Amino acid sequence: MVKESIVDELSTALSKQPNFFVTSINRLPASEADVFRRKLSTSQARLIMINRRLGQRVVGPLHIAGLQELLEGSVGLVLAGGDVPPIAKLIVEFRKAHAEGMAVRGALIDGALLDTPAVETLASLPPKPMLLAQVVATIESPIAEVIFTVERLIGDLAWLVEQAAAKIPAEPAPAVPAPAEAAPSPQTPTPPQEEEKT
Repeated sequence: MVKESIVDELSTALSKQPNFFVTSINRLPASEADVFRRKLSTSQARLIMINRRLGQRVVGPLHIAGLQELLEGSVGLVLAGGDVPPIAKLIVEFRKAHAEGMAVRGALIDGALLDTPAVETLASLPPKPMLLAQVVATIESPIAEVIFTVERLIGDLAWLVEQAAAKIPAEPAPAVPAPAEAAPSPQTPTPPQEEEKT
């Protein structure tokens, strides 16, 4: 059945990458809905229309509190296949241009359930490469200062050691003791000669 194939497709997609937005586009003209789909495809995302019963079957295994309430009525699930903030920005900007026919109910991103204001905040974030570059720059800046300070201290320490070494007078070489002179050997006393008898 077609409905079962949709459930299987969505369940497989969400098991691999459970990032999706919940929209309501019931009052959006078919031509505008097609424009929305084409815009999403450029960001590696796609729109799947699903009714409440099938939607709850799909998201039930995720066990996210409050998620099933977002699927009241017929909704459009936007599966995010790429970087999430640009897709959120695309959805929010399209909703602003079509406020009467479209609404953003929320999203499930990395296991976290987001409401509409949170989705709008997500849409204001820069793309992931730019965000990572900003984080790295923020981290590297203090590290670079620390490294510079340490290098300067090491240089100063080396200079101080050199200066201190130059001021220490050279110690005289230890005197080598002269060889001891041989002490005169004790002379054997000459025995007194006896006087000749007359």
